[in-house]
Amino acid sequence: MQINTVRLRAMIGWLGMLLPWIVVLLVGYIPHSISATWYTNACTPFMIILGSAAFLLISYKGYERLDDVILTCSGIAGLMICLFPCAISEENVKVGTFLIDQQVSSAIHYIFALIFFGLLAYNSFFLFTKSTGEMSQKKKIRNQIYRVCGAGMMLSFLILLLPPFPCRVWLMETFALFFFGVSFLTKADIYPWLFCDTPYKD
Repeated sequence: MQINTVRLRAMIGWLGMLLPWIVVLLVGYIPHSISATWYTNACTPFMIILGSAAFLLISYKGYERLDDVILTCSGIAGLMICLFPCAISEENVKVGTFLIDQQVSSAIHYIFALIFFGLLAYNSFFLFTKSTGEMSQKKKIRNQIYRVCGAGMMLSFLILLLPPFPCRVWLMETFALFFFGVSFLTKADIYPWLFCDTPYKD
């Protein structure tokens, strides 16, 4: 079976961009973080959306071996985010698929979240910008979008340096996922407003 990489890129992009807003609609308020909705009625959609995006990243076929490795590792990191929930209290309770201590699970969660966005930022900044032969003017513009998205994913973490406020982590995650989504939607090369070279035909 051959996977349609154009649709795959677009699906990954939309899943990433919509996830923060889907959990907000489900819980009825802006949560402390997207990950914290693991403990709410939005847990199942959160797991399905992030898990699906993770599997799609693992399934993604890049142009080179490095592309495959980076995206597969980012997909695995996304799955780990699902399996090891963050802590929402100081209580010594067992959480997650493997029922480990909440604080240990939270540490694993945040490590893999950093790996997830770090790899995707690297992919957007350094791999999506590669080209063979002479680049079209639209490709040059797309490369600028990729670089902005790659930098944006990492710079989003600077929000955590702001004085604490209720939805600070959610805001950081939302910005990072926005840049992640735009990067993959641009790579899909099917949206004229993202400077595609040729209209996509199925």
